[in-house]
Amino acid sequence: MKGNKIFLIDGRFLESMATGVDRYAFETIKELDRICGDAGFEVRLLVPDTVKSEHADTAAVVDAFSNIRVYYVKRGSRWTQVTFALHAWKMGAVPVNLCNEVSVMAPKGIVCLHDTCYADCPEFFPEDEVKWFLGIYRRIAKKAEVILTVSEFSKKRIEEVLGVSADRIVVAGNGWQHFEKIQPNEYIFDRLKGVEKGNYYFTLSSANKNKNAEWIISASQCNPDAEFVMAGRKLDRVIEFSKYPNVHYAGAVTDEEAKALMMHCRAFVFPSWYEGFGIPPLEAMSAGARVIVSDRASLPEVFGRSAHYIQPDNPVVHFESLLNEPVQSSDEILKKYSWVRTAQTVMQTLASF
Repeated sequence: MKGNKIFLIDGRFLESMATGVDRYAFETIKELDRICGDAGFEVRLLVPDTVKSEHADTAAVVDAFSNIRVYYVKRGSRWTQVTFALHAWKMGAVPVNLCNEVSVMAPKGIVCLHDTCYADCPEFFPEDEVKWFLGIYRRIAKKAEVILTVSEFSKKRIEEVLGVSADRIVVAGNGWQHFEKIQPNEYIFDRLKGVEKGNYYFTLSSANKNKNAEWIISASQCNPDAEFVMAGRKLDRVIEFSKYPNVHYAGAVTDEEAKALMMHCRAFVFPSWYEGFGIPPLEAMSAGARVIVSDRASLPEVFGRSAHYIQPDNPVVHFESLLNEPVQSSDEILKKYSWVRTAQTVMQTLASF
């Protein structure tokens, strides 16, 4: 490393904290703050001033950082493209974005691209959305000196889809330790009439087609004596749950409610067509749940022989027979992935930049 290098992290994700990508960024910078004090370079975080007023709890966390210097600046209409870029130039800093975006105005830097789903399965998304994200992919390939990603699967796809050489891509996977701090909220069962602890299959999903929520509905009809609980925002807009008496819709659930449902389910089921990593099954595994996942994309890489596998295009599954098949302990999977390891990989990437 030459000179006293400064890295500036785009903190726009602190405004929402609504996705797994946001979670990745938040947990990574928290661990990075703990270990970067003697790194020989400076790490800064640029945060929209709206976080102070609208997300006080989140602001309190970053305000308590010991090593990462936090800067709040006025929230402009084009934060990443203009505001963040101008501050990177002004500070003489290397820009770092952990959330699938890059500024065309900023200096070349480091970007985390979690997957290439819009290139790999465009049929799951609106056409204009696909065009938008394909443009972002191209910008990242052009502007990022180093691309972080979350799995070897995603690394390979970035190589193939964007023509980026392997030596520019670093894998820094997800963690699950944030889930240890979550206290399960058992009151969720008061809302789910007829659901008995230990006697249901649980799915945390969304209305996005790649999540394959319809697979659960079809599988429930093949297993009429089994009970299923589905949670996720706006699922009732795409599924008429009243038609399926053995499927219980929990709506959008908190982390606390999700953990309670994971702890008491017969198995956590995740039939996704496409994942760059797949945090929910890892969270479920950490809560002690048996895990059933799709055999596509990154999921076999991440969960290895510790999960049961289904085909996302074949809902004809007998769950009890599947769960009777032997799998390895989840201990090795849980040891393999941690936010500490993610932050260490990110810090090594900064140090070698």
